[in-house]
Amino acid sequence: MRGQIHRSVNGLAKEKQRIERGPVVMQKKTGWGLAALAMASLLTTWWLTPGDPDEALWEDYLSRIARLTRQDIPARVPLPVLAYPGARELRLPLPEHRVDMLDYLELRHCGLMELISQRNSSLGKLQADSLRLSHELAFIHQARTCLEEQTLDDPELINVMSQVVAEKEAALPALYWNVLTASEEIRRFFSQSPSASVGDTSAALQSLQQLSHTLIAHKQSGAVTPLNLEPLLETLARNQAGGHLLRRMALSLRELERGNQLLEGIDPQRLCPRNQASTRARRLRNVLDNVWGPSVQKSLAESRRQRQTLADSLEQMNGLLDSPPAPFTRWRHHYFGPNGVESRMERALERHVTLWQEHLGACGLMPGKP
Repeated sequence: MRGQIHRSVNGLAKEKQRIERGPVVMQKKTGWGLAALAMASLLTTWWLTPGDPDEALWEDYLSRIARLTRQDIPARVPLPVLAYPGARELRLPLPEHRVDMLDYLELRHCGLMELISQRNSSLGKLQADSLRLSHELAFIHQARTCLEEQTLDDPELINVMSQVVAEKEAALPALYWNVLTASEEIRRFFSQSPSASVGDTSAALQSLQQLSHTLIAHKQSGAVTPLNLEPLLETLARNQAGGHLLRRMALSLRELERGNQLLEGIDPQRLCPRNQASTRARRLRNVLDNVWGPSVQKSLAESRRQRQTLADSLEQMNGLLDSPPAPFTRWRHHYFGPNGVESRMERALERHVTLWQEHLGACGLMPGKP
């Protein structure tokens, strides 16, 4: 009997301990559950929030309008971007000249042997466009001097040299073009990768403007003086601001069109019953004042100034040749043509402002343009 009582007491003690431990276990499980839920929420927010600051800005703006007007945000469509043409599509062919051994030895009197050797070396055949231009300018200058000073005695060699100089001079516009549009540095500058490295946009645009101006002025003057283009090209190679600016413009077009769909979906009667501003209308006005004006519209104004600088440089580049390669013309028109991305974006922006004025103006909440 005493053993049964002892076992009963022990059983009650164990049960009490189990009951006392229960809330602790439940608290631990509940704590882990809340932590997991919070982590899932953070991951979801991270997944849905665009990594691009410009995309995040637009998404915040559109989500506020959608929430206040009780609409779904229109689905994203692919960005209307067009990749910069490849080197093979842009690079113009250049004439190659072969010099036999006897003529080569004769040219030592003109100081051209070293230039010819550099060009014929394995590294010379892989020269960057800017270095090829420097080589050709140096050759033309040296050959002209040789002919003017009548250093050569062989009439046939003089005739050949004169033809070579004329052909190289005629090929200079193609060389200018290759440096300005087909070089690796320019193609990197116009990279539209979302992860592109973007530094000082103004400095990069200024370098492009200076590069195009220098080459065009050199072409028009007919000079063969040396050009120091490497610092400008290096700036462009390190900064993909051109492609980023074009992608940003395409993004603005897409997001403005999505925003217009939202504004067009607003019921004016529900927003301003009897032409009186509802609470929802006042909150929309707050979005206009606190998000559109100081953030979105400010960003659009900043990029407009930069786009104009870029468009001017592209127009200069296009004027370097009488007939630029079709891929370049097509690419340029895609962004800055009569129905290009920029023109469509400006029309979408004008429509966006008009819709705001119509909706809030009917409520007496639109004293002027946003």
